[in-house]
Amino acid sequence: MLILELRWLLFGLFLTVVAATLLTLWLDRRRAGRRAAETFADAALHAVLEHAPFGWLVLESAERYVYANEYARRLLELQAPSGPVPAVEWGFLLDDDRSDVRRGRAPEGRYRVLRLPSGRAVRWWLMSGQRWDYLFLLDVTSHYEAEEARIQLFADLSHELRTPVGAILTHLEILCLPDIPKETKAQSLHLLRAEARRLARMVHLMLELGRLETSPEIDRRPVDLVDLAERAISTLASQAEERNIRFSLEADSPIPTIWGDPDRLMQVFLNLLDNVLKHCRPGDRAAVLLRRMEDGVLCAVQDTGPGIPAEHLPHITRRFYRAAKQEVEGSGLGLALVQEILRRHGSRLEISSRTEGETGTCVQFILPTTPLRP
Repeated sequence: MLILELRWLLFGLFLTVVAATLLTLWLDRRRAGRRAAETFADAALHAVLEHAPFGWLVLESAERYVYANEYARRLLELQAPSGPVPAVEWGFLLDDDRSDVRRGRAPEGRYRVLRLPSGRAVRWWLMSGQRWDYLFLLDVTSHYEAEEARIQLFADLSHELRTPVGAILTHLEILCLPDIPKETKAQSLHLLRAEARRLARMVHLMLELGRLETSPEIDRRPVDLVDLAERAISTLASQAEERNIRFSLEADSPIPTIWGDPDRLMQVFLNLLDNVLKHCRPGDRAAVLLRRMEDGVLCAVQDTGPGIPAEHLPHITRRFYRAAKQEVEGSGLGLALVQEILRRHGSRLEISSRTEGETGTCVQFILPTTPLRP
């Protein structure tokens, strides 16, 4: 009887061992499956974050980050996906924000907009986790610069409008005076017309510049530059004849077709030739040059005028900047408009000038023959 009971006891222990072994194997397999799933999820998340359209930085401490995706590395100029936080201004600001978040002074996270050493503007949001801190980054340089340009534009515009508006009001008061001499009245009317024309030009060019800067894309199609330059010269031919200034066209043959907006490019040639009429002397000459190049067409307007002093050349394309005397008509916006049109065509304005010896100014730009991507 004792032997029988011992046999059943041993059998029961054997079943227990087998059941425990099977349970252990099942639990190990389940844990392995969970680890594999977590590993797969981590790898998939890492792949997404690495190429995300925003910056992602995981901070281990104030001095070290354990992960920075491609966007963050490029924006913050980091050399590796992990490493020490650089000892630069944004690193010190990051330490301050991290301290505030960790101590509960910013429970919703810390927002900040700042300029980086590279000149880029960045908006970031720092939040704290149990083990690490997380920094989200977004490059807002274009928005930042657009806002700065808007503020500067309104400041410049208010300054520039003050002079003609003040002059108009002054001469209107003069015209309201009783018994003013005919000569004074005629002079005031002449100045009123001049200032009104100046205001009209300024408003027109400002609207053109604003429309160009806010439009998503320009209309691009094949453009015959020779035909366009000939039409621009023909448009201003009568004014050039009145001022005894001779226009000419010199073009290689053939000139390749370029891709661009013909109406906007016509504005470029008309503005440059109009500047010649404003600043050149009777007897001066101006030539429109079109030259073939490997990847485009070199366009230039070259005159024999008095030239532009060297100190004005770096600033001459700025809005409202005027290198000429005040008696020369102009808004200070023509070259700014030309510069923006050329920028939209993948080009830029280059200006050289001589004020001594054989004086003259050459304004040139290169238009690509390959269509630009929208």
